[in-house]
Amino acid sequence: TRSSSITGHALNYTAPRCISAGVPSDALVAIPASCNLKECCVICHDSLEERSCVALKACEHVFHTDCIQLAFKSKPQCPVCRVPIGKPQGKAPSGTMAVSISSARCSGFSEDTILISYNLRSGTQLGYHEHPGRRHGGKHATCYLPNNADGRDLLKRLKFAFVHGLSFTVGTSFTTGRADQCTWASVHHKTSPSGGAQAHGYPDPDYFENCNGELDSLRVPSAQDLDDNGSAK
Repeated sequence: TRSSSITGHALNYTAPRCISAGVPSDALVAIPASCNLKECCVICHDSLEERSCVALKACEHVFHTDCIQLAFKSKPQCPVCRVPIGKPQGKAPSGTMAVSISSARCSGFSEDTILISYNLRSGTQLGYHEHPGRRHGGKHATCYLPNNADGRDLLKRLKFAFVHGLSFTVGTSFTTGRADQCTWASVHHKTSPSGGAQAHGYPDPDYFENCNGELDSLRVPSAQDLDDNGSAK
């Protein structure tokens, strides 16, 4: 059935021990023969011939090797054409994401409801968190989507975001002010089936557009490119 295809088993995410801040090695190639080394590197504006250079495999734009590595620490994309490079990776702690169906309704919708249950475990902060080696709190959250086409498509993208560590992070809680907590990252969720946008619930006519826009900015693939488990087809 349609409901069983979107629920299935819980997704497990294990936070990596470290996150590379540079360009993935398989994303780099030798500079093309057509490259004019007398041109300037668009990052530092020095001549390309002054230092060792490399090209991005996806677009063949050429940069100084040290410049492109530095640029990727702030944004993993080509500085010229902005094509995304590498897979997105967030800073969430380890945890699980389970999906079930409820007969309850989200305000403004006639369909039943997709329930998302997140369980992020407490643990020790890793090198890419605010306070490496210090303990951090866990987090439990239940979120709601209407079980319609928009909701099922968004669910696929939220699954992808979760298994790539994009949904949560470790930092200071916006609601409690406590440090060293597992908190939401930049993908907004509905934590109530009602109450409107101010209560992080429905109805909210802009929610799907806004949430999909946030996922776009994180380079999460479109729903059409993902299967029901949130994996790339």
